[in-house]
Amino acid sequence: MKRFTLALATAAAVSAVTATTAFAHVEYKSSTPGKGKTVSTKLTSVTVTFTGAIRKGTLKVTGPGGKSVGNGSGGRDPRKISRLRVPLKSGLKAGSYKATWSITASDGHAETGSFTFKLK
Repeated sequence: MKRFTLALATAAAVSAVTATTAFAHVEYKSSTPGKGKTVSTKLTSVTVTFTGAIRKGTLKVTGPGGKSVGNGSGGRDPRKISRLRVPLKSGLKAGSYKATWSITASDGHAETGSFTFKLK
């Protein structure tokens, strides 16, 4: 009887750990440029990478004065399903920029966020 109880307890513990891992939400992992970083005005795109696959998303970048500096719409990168990407207009000036993103992860979880960076 003790063996059965021990086996049952072990199975329950393994099941609980597996279930927690399976239902973990996708989260922000990194960005290029990084949060708060200063980079060259020759930057050609902004990316945001997540910890898992995303179903859909948007990525917008605004510059000084709040003007959009994205060259077209930013969305899920077709080369990597866990990343958003937006190409940038050429000839950007030095100053502060803000990237704002919104995603729906493959598990249906919605998340939004933003970060700033500077061009020198």
